[in-house]
Amino acid sequence: MNPVAASPLATIRARIHESAVRRVTRAYGGTLADIFTEALQNSRRAGAARIRISVAALTGRPSGAQTDMGAPCFTVTIADDGMGIADPAVLLSFGENGWDDALVRREDAAGFGFASLARRGCTVSSRPRSQGGETLPGWQVSLSPEHFLGEAEAEVHADEAASFPHGTSISFRATEALAAIRTAAENAARHYPLPVVFEDGADGEASPEQLPRRAFLDGAVHAEPWRGLVFGVFRNRHPGYNDPDLNFHGLALPVRLPTVETVHGATWTARADIEDCPDLELVLPARKEAVENGFLGEMRAAARLAIYRAMAAEPSPRPAFEDWTRAREAGIEIAPPPALLRPWRPSVANVNDWRDPPKPAEAGHDALVMACDPEPPEAQALWRAAERAGVASRLFEADRRLEGYGWYDALDRVTAVNVRVAADGEWMAIGDYPVPERPGLRAAVLPARPAAIRIELTVRPPSGPPATLDLATDLAFAGEAWSWVEDALPLVTADSALQPHELAGLLAAGFFSPSEEADADSWETQRERFDESALHLATRLLLSDDAACRTSLAEAVRRELLWLCPQDRAVDIRIRRPDVSVTLEDAAPAR
Repeated sequence: MNPVAASPLATIRARIHESAVRRVTRAYGGTLADIFTEALQNSRRAGAARIRISVAALTGRPSGAQTDMGAPCFTVTIADDGMGIADPAVLLSFGENGWDDALVRREDAAGFGFASLARRGCTVSSRPRSQGGETLPGWQVSLSPEHFLGEAEAEVHADEAASFPHGTSISFRATEALAAIRTAAENAARHYPLPVVFEDGADGEASPEQLPRRAFLDGAVHAEPWRGLVFGVFRNRHPGYNDPDLNFHGLALPVRLPTVETVHGATWTARADIEDCPDLELVLPARKEAVENGFLGEMRAAARLAIYRAMAAEPSPRPAFEDWTRAREAGIEIAPPPALLRPWRPSVANVNDWRDPPKPAEAGHDALVMACDPEPPEAQALWRAAERAGVASRLFEADRRLEGYGWYDALDRVTAVNVRVAADGEWMAIGDYPVPERPGLRAAVLPARPAAIRIELTVRPPSGPPATLDLATDLAFAGEAWSWVEDALPLVTADSALQPHELAGLLAAGFFSPSEEADADSWETQRERFDESALHLATRLLLSDDAACRTSLAEAVRRELLWLCPQDRAVDIRIRRPDVSVTLEDAAPAR
C-alpha cells in the first residue's frame, strides 16, 4: 500500500520580527573603521567621483573642545558627489538599499551598512540627482539611536545647503582622538578605488589633503584574472596572522588564500582584488569574512595554480614534491629542485638558541640523511665522533618535502643511533654501563672511564637490508637528556685527549636549558652557574679532585674578586677556615 502524504496543517513564510529592529544597534560595533568602510562603499555604489572626510570641533564648543569626561569631541562629516538619496525612508528600512537590481546581484548589497551609525546617531543631508538635468531640492534628517531602534519617528526637513548639484553627506559625533580618526580614515581609503580627501579643521582652519592610496596587488610578481577578480602572486611577502588577502573595493579581509613554501627557497602567497565577482559571498552585515561555500574552495584552488604559474617562471623555484606533482597534474611544468640539503648539525638543549641553520649544500651519492632525531647530549657526542671519523660532511638533515624525488629517495637513511661502551674487555650498551649514584655534584663518585666507546649508526639503503656504520669515539653521555648538570654523566675514554674546557662546552651544549619561571635568576646568572659547575665536573673527571678544586677557586676569584685587585701589585690569598688572610706585594717606589 502506497503511503499517503499528510495534509499540511498550515503554511509559514520567513519574516523579520519587530524585536530584530530593537537589536539593530548590535549589528555593528560602531567603530570608526565600520563607519568609514560602510560609508565609502555606499559612496562608490552611488557613482561618486570624489569623497571628502572633514573633521571639525563640535558645534557650539571652542576649538579642541572636550567632553565632560575630558575626551576630545569632534564632528566628522563624510560627503560625496554621488547620485544622492531620493527616499530618506531607506535609511531606516534595514535590508532595503535603493540600488538597482544589477548592482545588488554583483555585490550582494544588503542594505545594512547604514546601521554602523546606529549607536552614535548622525545627521544626513542629501540632494538626489535628477534624470532630466534640473536641480532637485535637498533634505536633511537627524537620527538618534531611538530612531534606529524604531522607538521614535524622525522628521525630514528641507535643506537648501545640501550637496550641489547632487550628493550626500553624513555627520556624526566622535570622541576619539584626532589621530585615531585620521588613522581610521587612512585605513579605509588605502585600497579604495576612488580618491578620498581628508580635511583637518579641528583647529578652525581646514587643510584638505588627499589620503594615500595603494593598489592591493602592488608588489606582485605575477597577476592573472579569474572569474571577476584578479590574483596577484607575491614572492617572500610573509604576511602576518589573519592578514587581509582579498580586497572588496577597498574593504580588505582575510579569506585564507594558500601559501606555498618551497624547499630552502622563497615563500609564495596570493592576494585577490575584486573587480566584478557576484559569486563571492561575504558574511553580512559587516562583511568582515567570506562565506565558506563551494566558490571559495574553487577560488583557493585557482589561487594555488596562479602561484604555480608564477613559480614556473622562476629559474630556481625549488618546489616540494607534492606541489611539483599537483602543478604537473594541472599542466604546469615547474623545474624540480637540485640535489641540495641542509648539512646536519647537532641539536642543543637551549631551546632559545636561534642560530642560523647552515646553508644547503650538494648531497652526493654517499650522503647520509638523518632520519632520526637524537637528543642534544647524544647528538653532541655523535657530531664529535663523526668529525673524528671524517664522516661529518656526509650527514644531512631529512626533509620530507623532498620525498618522491628520485635523487632524494636514492639516499641512505640513518634510522637509529646506538652507543656501546667497553669495560673490562666486554662491550655493553651504554644503558648497562655501571654508574654510581649522584648524591651531589662536588662530592659524587664519578663513573669509571671506559676503555673504548663506539657509536653505531643504523643505515637503511633504498633497497636491501640495513647496514651499520661504526664510529669509534672518546665521549658519550649516560643518564637522561634534558636534566641539569648535576645529573649529567659524561663517559670519557681513558686515552682521550679531551680537555676540561672542551668537555665543559659540550656539557653546556647538551644540557644547558635556562629556566623561564618568574622566580628564576637571569639568563646570564644561570649560564654562569652552569658553566662553573660544568667546568668543575669536567676537571674532576679528566684531571683530579684537587685540580677541580683549584680551577673552581680560580674561576670564582676571577669572576668575583679580580676587579678589586690592584693591577700593578701581586695579591696572595690564603684560606684556612674560618680565617682568610690577604697579602699585598709592596708597592713600587715612586720616582
